[in-house]
Amino acid sequence: MVAGERAVAELLAFAPARVRRLLVAPTRVEHELVARARALGIAVERAEPATLQRLAADGPAKGMVALAEPPPLLELDVLLQRAAADPWARLVALDGVVDPHNKGAILRSAEFFGAVGALWPRDRSAPVTPAVVRASAGASERLPLCEVGNFARALRDCKDAGLWIVGTVADGGQPLAELARPGVLPQQLVVVLGSEHEGIRRLSREHCDFLVTIERRGGIASLNVSAAAAVVLAALRAPS
Repeated sequence: MVAGERAVAELLAFAPARVRRLLVAPTRVEHELVARARALGIAVERAEPATLQRLAADGPAKGMVALAEPPPLLELDVLLQRAAADPWARLVALDGVVDPHNKGAILRSAEFFGAVGALWPRDRSAPVTPAVVRASAGASERLPLCEVGNFARALRDCKDAGLWIVGTVADGGQPLAELARPGVLPQQLVVVLGSEHEGIRRLSREHCDFLVTIERRGGIASLNVSAAAAVVLAALRAPS
């Protein structure tokens, strides 16, 4: 269930073949997205606002809900091939992010700052749900996604492919401003973000080549993981 104009627009633009039906409120049948769906051969059906809201579940439906196949998940070797083709590749690795809103927000930041993909473990991780899609604001349709069985092994495979692993930690890492200086870090990176409560797991941490901490001036110990992701990805983004 993909709800809301923005997410539906991204879905129609980048993956229309996945859409099975578009449900719209009677007041939205003349919307440009409805015309686009019909032009693509997608069935459009009217639905009452209460029905749309029930389908949307996690937030406002805003008059339309697309019923679609979930985003495809790539194999890790395919993702690494894409990274190899980009001299400034940035991969985002989520080590146990279980909140779908955090996951969606991280995917949004990853796509915004030009990451070539995101990966996460099959266990102890939020799957790609309608809530993730909504929170990503359509980034889940643009950003290559990968689910792995063994996260530590996946990090090792990334290292074997020539990428360097940067783990984000609340304390004890090198200051982000220091690592973000030109020439300090290698060009191709995997940025690892830990779970909301435990951070990066021990095995994952052992595979990190660098540990980075966001410097703080206030009294709060750490940022929400999605906020931290945006800060780190902005600082470590590839040069224009």
